[in-house]
Amino acid sequence: SSLTQQGAEVYLLTGFRGQRLHPLMKLFMSKISVNEVESADILDQLSDPKNKIDKNISTFGEEDINIFLKLYEYIFKLKKKSDKILSVIRPIINFYFKRFTFTGELINLIDLKSSPYWGKERIDYIKDVKGFLSIPDIFILTTLRSRRLILRSPIIDLRKSNIDILITTCPLSVDVKTTNKNSTSILQMIMDFIPLSFSKHPDHPYYFYNRLQDSMKSRCCFISRTSRDKICRLLNKSYKNYKQSIIYPMPSLNIEILRAASNMRNIRGIDSKFILFNSSVVPRKNLHFLINAFRSSKAIEQGFKLCVAGKIHNDHYGLKIKKLSSQDSSLMLLDYVEEIEKAWLFLNAHAFVSPSCVEGFGIPVLDAYLLGLNVLASNIPSHREIADIFPENDHLSLLDLTNINSWISSLNKVADEKMICNVLREDRISTFNLALSSYKSSFDRKLSELILR
Repeated sequence: SSLTQQGAEVYLLTGFRGQRLHPLMKLFMSKISVNEVESADILDQLSDPKNKIDKNISTFGEEDINIFLKLYEYIFKLKKKSDKILSVIRPIINFYFKRFTFTGELINLIDLKSSPYWGKERIDYIKDVKGFLSIPDIFILTTLRSRRLILRSPIIDLRKSNIDILITTCPLSVDVKTTNKNSTSILQMIMDFIPLSFSKHPDHPYYFYNRLQDSMKSRCCFISRTSRDKICRLLNKSYKNYKQSIIYPMPSLNIEILRAASNMRNIRGIDSKFILFNSSVVPRKNLHFLINAFRSSKAIEQGFKLCVAGKIHNDHYGLKIKKLSSQDSSLMLLDYVEEIEKAWLFLNAHAFVSPSCVEGFGIPVLDAYLLGLNVLASNIPSHREIADIFPENDHLSLLDLTNINSWISSLNKVADEKMICNVLREDRISTFNLALSSYKSSFDRKLSELILR
């Protein structure tokens, strides 16, 4: 959105491709018709949550890798292979056949607003995209490189597509070629270090470490000083080389969706006062700690509920949270919520709570902070960094995770506050709009600086 507003044409790199047209069919169709069909195929795959680019490689475990290595050694001698192994071997053969370099196909999005996919929440960001650069298997190959199962990172040649720079929003094992040798050709955004620091994170630490190593060979930036300093320390790099490489992320809320949400009376049947927790339910988010503090406070007797908005996984921790919440009407596990539902929750909550033990930044805390909502957050470095962005505001309370009484006391203060009314909702939207204006200007300047440096 920022790049588009500053006059750039933005294309989304994707491993999805057109599926319905055979190459021979394309010869008998106009170019614009082929483009229409292939863009529709990609939009369909992006909008379907069941589609995952890396669904084959993501389940490719250590045992499978050992099998794969043996099969790879005798690839031309074996006649029958499982679908899983084939789905990895085929991209590798293609990788070496093309000498590590891929150009892809540029597919333009034309008249998206008249498309059947317009308005779908899952691909709402597409409105700021000019089109797609489709390179099938590119993300499988970057994953294989991070596992060191191929000799080098795949190279994306952007010259044929006349694209100036590749920006990633997570570290990838990838290289690029562009025509402009005097400016940055790749900018890799690094979010956090958590797979190395938290044992229960689903990303394997060795693969993540390799991705970090690969991304820091090119130009990179970090979403907080906390992430930068920790990653540099873990990778034995000097953070002094990255002093100007911090870009704070934009909030997930926006004015349009907040205004739309303000017209809604309620969601999910919520008709009482509530305190909001918004995050995927994983152990490092410390939801069990919050539940215990909430139950010990006077919020329940004052008629408050604790609303948990975020994906609850079918793992040990998810089952533990469900068990804690069973037979307790004061706890509302909403699971995944749509963006307009999330906006309504932020507008109508009495307070927002984030007891995370570790974060790369903390966008939900930023959302609540910019709204002027009372925020109770753990006193961790990334949350302190958010507090420093607008030091004149006093509605962010940073609390010690080793002192549950401070959390109980703060929740008691929230319970004494007046009801949320229409005037307060409008005030929150106005506060957000004003804060966002200066925040976005800073983001735009920093993004341009990182690209042009």
